[in-house]
Amino acid sequence: MAGFVGTILPMLPGVPLVFLGVAVLAFFTKFAVISPWTLAVLLVLTLISLAIDYLSGIIGAKFSGASLWGMAGALAGALVGLVYFGILGLIFAPAVFVLVFEILAKKSVKKSAKSASYTLFSTIAGMVINGIIAVAMLVIFIVALIVK
Repeated sequence: MAGFVGTILPMLPGVPLVFLGVAVLAFFTKFAVISPWTLAVLLVLTLISLAIDYLSGIIGAKFSGASLWGMAGALAGALVGLVYFGILGLIFAPAVFVLVFEILAKKSVKKSAKSASYTLFSTIAGMVINGIIAVAMLVIFIVALIVK
């Protein structure tokens, strides 16, 4: 349950907590309830989720044609935004940082705004994808319990 709460609340790694809960159950039951294969699938989904968390803003910035400065801004914005402003910072700070970094890199305001908007969209899309991954992990877990 903490994992699902973590997909919404800041500073709580949602999908990794879902994995941790399933892994603890698997190890304490000596894989009688959850198979090693199921745990491996959930680990892969967790790693994908972590990559999405850290790279979604950067991918959006890159797709829009942002400079290296803009992509660095997306990463810095994700880190600073999450630490200082919670979930809203994680959503909006990468886009704001891309905008500022692109302007500092001598890009036009129009191109900088385009990069920032792509970053915002990809960050939100990444959060939605992580929610889908968390639900998929729950379904896999429930199916594994029923099948065993």
